[in-house]
Amino acid sequence: MREGLSRPLWLALVIAAFCVPLFIGLDRTDVESDEAIYSYAVDGILAHGDWLNPRSSPHEDAVFLEKPPLKFWIVAAPIRLGLLPHNEFGLRFWDALFGAVAFVYVFSIGKKLAGPLCGLVAVMVLFVNGPLVFEHGLRGNNMEAPLFLCYCGGIYHYLAWGADEDRRARRRHVVAVGLYFFLGFMTKFVAALFLPVILAISSIANRETRKRVVTDMSAWMLAAGEVIVLASPWFVYQQFKSGNELWRIIFGVHVYQRFTVSLDPGHIHPWNYYYVETWRELLHMGTAWLMVAGGILLCAVTWRERRLEQITVLAWAVVPLGLMSAVTSKLPHYAYPFLPPVALMVGFGPGWIARVGRHHVDRIMEVIQDRLARRTPASTSVRRALLVLTVLSMVVAALTLVFGTLTWRVGGVQVFRNSHVSRPLVLALVLATIGGRGVAAARVVFPVALLLLVLPVNAYENMLTRASIEDHPVRTAAACLLRVRAADLRAGRPAPGILSIGEHKWFLHNYYYYLHHVGGWERLEAADTRTLEHALLVPGHQRPTLVDDASYRGFKAGREVALQSTAVLPLREVLLLMPGPYAVCGLTSRVRTGN
Repeated sequence: MREGLSRPLWLALVIAAFCVPLFIGLDRTDVESDEAIYSYAVDGILAHGDWLNPRSSPHEDAVFLEKPPLKFWIVAAPIRLGLLPHNEFGLRFWDALFGAVAFVYVFSIGKKLAGPLCGLVAVMVLFVNGPLVFEHGLRGNNMEAPLFLCYCGGIYHYLAWGADEDRRARRRHVVAVGLYFFLGFMTKFVAALFLPVILAISSIANRETRKRVVTDMSAWMLAAGEVIVLASPWFVYQQFKSGNELWRIIFGVHVYQRFTVSLDPGHIHPWNYYYVETWRELLHMGTAWLMVAGGILLCAVTWRERRLEQITVLAWAVVPLGLMSAVTSKLPHYAYPFLPPVALMVGFGPGWIARVGRHHVDRIMEVIQDRLARRTPASTSVRRALLVLTVLSMVVAALTLVFGTLTWRVGGVQVFRNSHVSRPLVLALVLATIGGRGVAAARVVFPVALLLLVLPVNAYENMLTRASIEDHPVRTAAACLLRVRAADLRAGRPAPGILSIGEHKWFLHNYYYYLHHVGGWERLEAADTRTLEHALLVPGHQRPTLVDDASYRGFKAGREVALQSTAVLPLREVLLLMPGPYAVCGLTSRVRTGN
């Protein structure tokens, strides 16, 4: 029996509802934290043309050796070729694209696991996960989106390899797995190593797959060789150029030290940190109970059927987080590549019910439809009219799901209002049944009804709203300061750059990323009264100044009148003071006066 909606329509729904929105408002916020580090490296490539030695923020001469540079190359290349703008949208475009492609893969894995409804629910759960999308995630120029795609794409093609009987097609899937591993490895180094572990465990646990691994061993060895050939040149180059410094930084500091003693005490968390954070987010979405029920059901079905996709999804969910829980340093975004199997567990229950229950629904609707036809047979014209009304009712249901309450007014008079999806759906089912199309309508209404029971629709609306928010105070202030400085230089007046005072207390890389262009960046360890007086009060010496709130309040005492015209932009950890000619930037959003 068909699924009601055709496969292309299911995929179109996933792309329209979850993939396309990832691109909404990509340029509406400042780059943040690590994103500023990676954006600085991209800017360095574009400015200096040195593709093998990206610059490391906040230094002009230091080489970024924490991770391989593949992501920087991917982002910089289309900007250099003029295909993407050199702004926040251009920097983040690839992350949204990686996330969108990964969503399609998750949907496809869910379809293999328990039908298209399972895949759709899983993608919805991922899309409404706020941290995954907005916090060091799929809409920022970070390393998480390509790593997320590495796992989703690699596991999909592994499952396709395990199911395909055509040996040539299997080889293509093996190559795809290798390329996705290369993407993850050359983006975030050892974070990609869980992928082959998951695939090895899944292969060992399935007898048919073990046989297929032996048959296709040459293809897997060739794919491994291709990864080595593609990944080696940069490491060999840096070994000759940087020597042991490369391995000290990329492995000693950012792998061993990060996972044992941690680079930041704030990153040290108890063993159950990832489980608690995942559970908290599922509770927030209202899908925790579905994950528990779906996980139990998936384990039961896997025990009985032992299918490769079931085993692989369970291994994907259990193995990486279990191993990562043993290390001391933990951050939420480390777990992002391992959220898809959790989302698939949420979707497994509805998908399984839709598969098992659709036959019963068909039989019930056929009985109802036959009885109605015998009692009140409808003419051809009436059936056509009912079919049109059925389609209109479904359109109203779809629009209500997307936009919320629908209201239609004529001449100021309300003639139609709908605020819930269930009413037009029930009406569509009734009209279709009377018109002799009840079975076909039920094949659409039944899975949609399941969706309405489980999907966090309000969370979806909130995600769309959040994507549209404008919040870029540092970028806006920097653009204004650059204009004022340029005007001063044209007029022959001095225009010193940014003064940074005590940045060890408050420094964030996005401050440096935007503001170091404003005439450079001069550092001062602590607030000095004479220096602050020159920077804020003496004409010809005034300059934008970054200082913590406590130091500024101490300096401001007794000078309130003199500082009245100084514009103050409160940032997350520090104040940006804009005195003299720079005070015009006080019109920047979220800026207040000096006193």
